[in-house]
Amino acid sequence: MSKLIRRESGRRYYIEHAAVLLAVAAVCAVLLHTGALMSLSRHIYDRMLPLLPEEDMQDLAIVAIDEKSLQQVGRWPWDRSVHARLVEQLNVYGARAVVLDLIFAEPDRVRPDSDAALVQAIADHGRVFLPVHVSDNGGDLIEVMPHTPFAQAAAGMGHVDVELDNDGVVRGLYMRSGIGQPWWPHLSLVLLNDLSARSVVRFPAARNGNNETLSKVQQYYRLVPFTNVRDTVPRFSAVDVLHGDVAPEALEGRIVFLGATAQGLGDLLPTPLAGRGGLMPGVEMNASVFTALRHDTLIRTLPTTWIWGLTLVLALAGPMILPLVAPRWSIPVVLAVLLGTLLLSLGMLHWLRLWFPVGPALVGAVLGYPLWTWRRLEYSLGYMRAALRRLSAHDDLNRRLLDPASTRRFLQWAEQVLPIAAWRLSRRSGGDVEQGGAPVSSHAWHGDRARYYELTSEGQQYELAVVWQDNEPTPAREQWLRAMVARCNVPAENHEQYYDVVESHIERVRAQELRQQALTRFFEASLAQLRDGVVISDACGCLLFVNAQASEWLGLPTREMDDISLLQLGRELVLSEDTDWQQLLDEAIASGRSQVECRNRRGEELYLDILRIRAGHQPGEVLILTLKDISEVKQAMRARTEMLDFLSHDLRSPMISLLALAERYSHQQQDEGVQELLAQTRYYARRSLNIAEQFLQLARAESSEEVETTMVDMLPVVESAMENVVHQAQQRDMRLRFDYLPDDEVWVNGNHELLERAVLNLLTNAIKYSEPGGSVDVRLYCDKGKVCCEVRDQGVGIEQEFLPHLFKRFSRARNAGGARTHGAGLGLRFVKVVAERHSGDIQAQSQPGEGSRFTLRLPRVEVE
Repeated sequence: MSKLIRRESGRRYYIEHAAVLLAVAAVCAVLLHTGALMSLSRHIYDRMLPLLPEEDMQDLAIVAIDEKSLQQVGRWPWDRSVHARLVEQLNVYGARAVVLDLIFAEPDRVRPDSDAALVQAIADHGRVFLPVHVSDNGGDLIEVMPHTPFAQAAAGMGHVDVELDNDGVVRGLYMRSGIGQPWWPHLSLVLLNDLSARSVVRFPAARNGNNETLSKVQQYYRLVPFTNVRDTVPRFSAVDVLHGDVAPEALEGRIVFLGATAQGLGDLLPTPLAGRGGLMPGVEMNASVFTALRHDTLIRTLPTTWIWGLTLVLALAGPMILPLVAPRWSIPVVLAVLLGTLLLSLGMLHWLRLWFPVGPALVGAVLGYPLWTWRRLEYSLGYMRAALRRLSAHDDLNRRLLDPASTRRFLQWAEQVLPIAAWRLSRRSGGDVEQGGAPVSSHAWHGDRARYYELTSEGQQYELAVVWQDNEPTPAREQWLRAMVARCNVPAENHEQYYDVVESHIERVRAQELRQQALTRFFEASLAQLRDGVVISDACGCLLFVNAQASEWLGLPTREMDDISLLQLGRELVLSEDTDWQQLLDEAIASGRSQVECRNRRGEELYLDILRIRAGHQPGEVLILTLKDISEVKQAMRARTEMLDFLSHDLRSPMISLLALAERYSHQQQDEGVQELLAQTRYYARRSLNIAEQFLQLARAESSEEVETTMVDMLPVVESAMENVVHQAQQRDMRLRFDYLPDDEVWVNGNHELLERAVLNLLTNAIKYSEPGGSVDVRLYCDKGKVCCEVRDQGVGIEQEFLPHLFKRFSRARNAGGARTHGAGLGLRFVKVVAERHSGDIQAQSQPGEGSRFTLRLPRVEVE
């Protein structure tokens, strides 16, 4: 039955979700088809336009026919000789090109010499560009072109028409326009093609097949990223240019746009920047178009197919994401979708120079929120009803955790455990007064030792007065008594009636879940405050709980531990050589308990106790790992060892003094008996000094917490050690042979001094326990990621039963050279300690009478 209900609920979920998506998609389709929100999209575009980076316009200049020019030169229209002088003066200034935004469509029949002067000025400059206007004159399409002599003298001509949107604002224009065919490129495009050496034609004219119809043909509509030309491009009054009042360098090499800016004189066009700078004159618009063309920043409208696709994707993103997030994130998700839509449109404008009308997408994203919230509310109520059924049962421990303590138990505990001299419990409303403890005077209830507490129990309010035995109770006891009072307090029952259905369900769920929360807090707080580390694992090795102390020691998370197995815990612990982590776990499973001493990666000494218990049906069998810090115990043991090492160190000083005295008297004239005595004194002093030196070096190696390591090449280490024993080998007529392949990279991470001393000990032993005339072979090589230093002798060898004890302190084989060799049994122990400190090992192979072979193996490191 429950499966059928869940199946029906899931089917209903998918149907309602699909209905929400279809409703949002339908609204977006209607808005796109009708263009109802194009005004919103254009408004957003206008706000984004100032956010685009401004392009470089340093080589542009505007020569304006402004009010000042009209006042000094005269009323408009001017004689064309004035325009001729303007062009000539710009040529004198060295203007690179001149865009003359004035249409001279008819000849001046009164003053033909003025036309001739202007034609000559245009021709002399060589780069003067004139506009063409394609207009609708009372229903008749005409192309207003410059008079033929002007057109022939000009470097190029182009149209200057713009397009007004429905709101009367100019946002773009066509790059080509004409009657019948798009003959005329925009004037700025003509200027750019003339100035640049680009061989590819920009915006080529596509011929209209139906050229019999004389209609206005336009191609390549582009949005113009208008900039505030008024503040970025230098502007000069035409009269100042005529009179030569402009600095020569101000116009030299610049592209000059010359046109009318005076009120009522020229075309003033509303643009997206009109709200900031007013209407834009046509000469400034041409400068903006030229700048956008030159920097390839004209904006194209996204193709219709892409607009529909992006709109539907963005509008449906919110309803698709909302089922995946918590309710508190619903509004942030919707706001994020709206912000993301705006940022996407801005990003496409900035980097791709594409305009995406975002109005329908924004409305669709907003509409999806109330539709989805409606169905989510219904599912939330269903969940709360199911949760109430699941949480209706509770166990006895939960009840004991939440039920308050009785007043009788509270007073009994306080009187017998805490140092309270007397107490008094009285009702706030008057009535019976209960007292306990020793008799005290009435002044004591108001003295420094008295404390008062408010208590609510069994529907009654009480005042508890306490007189402490001490003059001032400790903060810990005071805090504990307040905790006892809080444990006895019975909160007033909430009889508030909820008329909101959702709030009523929430309150019922809250009351039921309170018991589970109390149980969880109880165990978490208890285990978290333990000074011992606690790790709990289920029967499959999954970690269920890690307290703070175990997390600190083992580097484990206390919350996110789903991907961590109990087997991985062994990597964080350093066990002894004869102990395996898997064996420890198997022992705990088989016998119910296992214990071992170990260290963590930080070197702290720990005592590990693994206990197997059963915890109900779920989680069932569990392993509880308890970790205790025994670093102080281990430190005390190490201190004892270090004291012995210190005593051995103090033996060196008298031996050195004895050697010095013997050497001093050996050079004086002495009889034969005294000389023999001095020789024996030197021999035994050197022997004792050598033993003390080995003892001290071993103590240092064992007591160091960390060894300072660097990148060490083992070849110089071995060669240096061999040089130190050359004299010893020559005294015994022995040969030292060294085998090493130059191609081997024998680099390790270690301490040069300790490694050299370890190799020296191996070489000294090899020479000491070999017969005179023999040889000692040293081999340095790489094997399976290890750098191996092998020392082989032809000495007396070592018995097999003694090999396991070879590296212990003061261990010497019974056949170790007899009376002719002396030693303390510390040299090989030193080698063992050094190898372990470098994460390596030392191996020994020997047969009596056949010699011995010792191999020091260290981890190899790569050298870049």
